Amino acid sequence: MEAPYVSIVVPCWNEGRFVGRFLDSVKAQTYPADRVEILLVDGMSADGTRAIVREHALREPNLRLLDNPGHSKSAALNLGIAHARGDVIVRLDVHAEYAPDYLLKCVQGLLRNPEADNVGGIRRALPRDDTALGRAIAVGTTAVLGAGAARPRAAGSGPQWVDTVFGGCYRRAVFDRIGLFDEHLARDQDREFNQRLRAAGGKVLLLPDVTCTYYARSDLREFCSWTFEAGYWPFRASRAVGRWIGSWRNVVPLGFVLSVAAGAAAAPRVRTARRLTTAVLGGYAAAALATAGRLARRQHDPALLAVLPVIFVTTHVVYAAGSAWGLLDPAARRR
Repeated sequence: MEAPYVSIVVPCWNEGRFVGRFLDSVKAQTYPADRVEILLVDGMSADGTRAIVREHALREPNLRLLDNPGHSKSAALNLGIAHARGDVIVRLDVHAEYAPDYLLKCVQGLLRNPEADNVGGIRRALPRDDTALGRAIAVGTTAVLGAGAARPRAAGSGPQWVDTVFGGCYRRAVFDRIGLFDEHLARDQDREFNQRLRAAGGKVLLLPDVTCTYYARSDLREFCSWTFEAGYWPFRASRAVGRWIGSWRNVVPLGFVLSVAAGAAAAPRVRTARRLTTAVLGGYAAAALATAGRLARRQHDPALLAVLPVIFVTTHVVYAAGSAWGLLDPAARRR
């Protein structure tokens, strides 16, 4: 049987540092090259990205550059889908590199699991810059203490039905059935789409043997901005669409920080609050140090022991601040 035709849709904007390496990893895929097209939807980049893509397109006739003047990632995805010719739509991220069998295993996952409408794999993280801070951020974003029990970031024992996956490999018919990505959402459009898919009876499958490598931010200011947005958007998007699209993992940091803050405020007057707050903070510190020590040994990187606890605290506090603003931001009112 002939392999399904695959359309790879890639939202992109000012990715000159990564786009060449990304395209090389796509071209190295073992999926039949004559059954693949690459639609790179660019938000009018001004950093040389477009020149790099055009240079690759001279050697790769199946690579097309599409213009996305508004920069919106949701609009880029929808534009790519509108131009796609494939029976299978795969979303890829420029900040990642993909194992040579990534496409093949994704498509095989769809074919072998007819009940699945979207499949994806495990996202492993590497630092963009090889510094102690960069390495700690990359490790922290995949550690349970830093990321919760987010399964797209951690391998399991076998295929698992999940709420969402990184990237995603979709049957084309899914978009005909439930519509496209919500262009009102600057982030979390994939989470909202997959929830809508599951509400319509669809299923999302995680395949742990499908892997890609994501290059995590290595600058502390960029990391804090990204973490704030990660905390903000599940709440902002939920308010915008009128239903909760997140999971319990998105609520934990805000609940933890508010509980500690309330305990600290009551501690000078209430002995029980003082004892409970001290116990909670002591347990948190012990967990952060123990996790940092275990990961430092696993990575053979002693610097992680000092830097990772700082990353864990920063993650939870900044994420909680983003969540609080997502709940309060007047711009997030329901449409």
